[in-house]
Parts: sequence; structure tokens; C-alpha cells
Amino acid sequence: MRPTFLTILCVLTFLWNAYKFYGAIPSVFTPEKVAASKEQANEMMIDMMSKYLSDKDLEEVEKNQQQMDKVFSEKNLLTSGVVSIISAALLILGGVWMWGLRKKGFYVYIAGNAIGILAPIIILGGTIGWSIGIVSLICSALFTGLYAMHLKYFS
Repeated sequence: MRPTFLTILCVLTFLWNAYKFYGAIPSVFTPEKVAASKEQANEMMIDMMSKYLSDKDLEEVEKNQQQMDKVFSEKNLLTSGVVSIISAALLILGGVWMWGLRKKGFYVYIAGNAIGILAPIIILGGTIGWSIGIVSLICSALFTGLYAMHLKYFS
């Protein structure tokens, strides 16, 4: 019999990773459109901010946006999308197996998390890559610990 809390963890895993999988699809199949929409959003934001910021502050914002454009290039979007799909698929598979109380699901889940933690650091690098990686590490550690509390129910 599967404990109620394990059921809740599995459902949360399914929902989050289905969202992550679905959200990565545009980056894989149409990275140029994703990049273009990000550029358009950046331009709109700079136009809006220009009303409230000094010229010096606005130059700093534009400089930061140029750095972000390099980070979220079409190549990086495509690579990140593929890795996100692989990570989400492993996490969903691990969740399905843990739903069925199979211990190997826990190890597949850990592999999916490892990919999700390391990928932004390797692909994006810099402050943004490390920030995403650290947030992923915290969330992954929390859920992995909660799943580990249920290892005694797995076979």
C-alpha cells in the first residue's frame, strides 16, 4: 500500500515535470521564435523603463539585456530545451516507478535531478546558470529527501 504522502509527492512530480516538458518544446522546435519574442519583450521593457530611469541607469539596463541576449541565444535555447525534455522525462519515469513502489524509480529520479542541476551551470554559465542550478539543487534536495523517507516501501 502506497502512503498518502508518497502519492502527493508523485502527483507533484508528474505535474511539475509535465509543465517543464511542455514548456521546453518551443525551445527545441522553434528557438528562433522564442529568441525573437524575448527580444521584443526586452525592447518593450526598456521603452517602459526609459520613462522612469535616468540615462545612466537605462544604459546599465541595456548593457545587462545585451548580456542576457547572449545567454539566451538560439543555440543555448535549443540545448537547454533538449536537456530539459530529457531531465523531465527521467523525472516522470522515476515518479511513475516510485508510484508503483519500485526502488529503481528513486535512482532514475536522482539522475533526472542531476541533469537538471548541472545543465544550466554548464550550458548558460555565469551568474544566471549558477543561480538556476542552485535553485534546482535546493528543490531537488528537498524532494529527493522526502522520497528517501519512503524508500522502505519500495522493492
